[in-house]
Amino acid sequence: MGKKTVYLLIMVLFVSLAISSIPRTFSQPEDVKVTNYSYYFNPDGFLDVVGKVQNVGQNTIDSVYIQGTILDPSGADVSDSGTRAWVAYLVPQQEAPFIMEFQLSNGDPWTQDDIGSIQLSIAQANATSSYQYPDLTITSSTPSIGTTGDYNGAYSVSGEIKNTGTQTATNLTVVAAFYNSTGSVVGVGYTDYLTPADLAPSGLIPFQVYALDLNQSEVPTSLKITSYSLLVQTEFPILQGAAPVVTPYQASGSSPAPSSGSPTNSQSASNPVTNNSANPLNTTMIAVIAVIAIIAVIGVIVVVRKRKPQTTKTEVVVSRKTTSKRER
Repeated sequence: MGKKTVYLLIMVLFVSLAISSIPRTFSQPEDVKVTNYSYYFNPDGFLDVVGKVQNVGQNTIDSVYIQGTILDPSGADVSDSGTRAWVAYLVPQQEAPFIMEFQLSNGDPWTQDDIGSIQLSIAQANATSSYQYPDLTITSSTPSIGTTGDYNGAYSVSGEIKNTGTQTATNLTVVAAFYNSTGSVVGVGYTDYLTPADLAPSGLIPFQVYALDLNQSEVPTSLKITSYSLLVQTEFPILQGAAPVVTPYQASGSSPAPSSGSPTNSQSASNPVTNNSANPLNTTMIAVIAVIAIIAVIGVIVVVRKRKPQTTKTEVVVSRKTTSKRER
């Protein structure tokens, strides 16, 4: 066996090992859990499941996708849906809210008789080495319930955010989870980009976030809001490395006098995901392996191209010599 053949085999083996060393997926859904959820029927006749997820792993999660299924009392699948948690770069132990909307296939409005059980699972949770600028602090918040126009009965929280760090933050938003007296998530809300778009160090910016759909003058007791948690999001700056632990802003709020209503629609959180645990990903190592693999592939291509022309030339020469002897 020639040296070039041996070299070629070694290169092919190395490429195979390099490729097999690269993880097939960056997804770590086992590191995110649905910790709390409930549901209600929105004004349009859809079923809305609201809740929160938590990163229980060691890595920051880039984005979290949740999938859900509604089973009727007989166990038949009557509706499927999916959504993304309202967070980018979910750091370890951090929680974030979500809302998932379900519609019956026949277009009819939901009733309690349509629901046997709700199944939720984490469909995707990608590990990353990035995390959001953490120095955005909610310094105050005040809950209130609207009394006029479209906001009559709407639960809202107004407050102020301070940039306690050294960098300017851009495109801030606030997301909220709202809880009833038993601690179940019964509503969620979010703001548009706050203005001004940039928040300089030591700067302050106001916000107001509303609970979606839940008119507090009409909902049953189980959907009365008594407390809330808030999470600030920003598009810039995005930092690299080990993210600090983020403690959500939580506060109790006022609510109207309780009114009679249907039983609480909250359910215990279950997460049927049973994926095998994956080791934390080392982005640098993956990049190095990928580069080595590419170089190895290029080396193989070069060797093959060098060998092929030489073989073809030799065959042509031999063919000509053979033809010349026969002519003679």
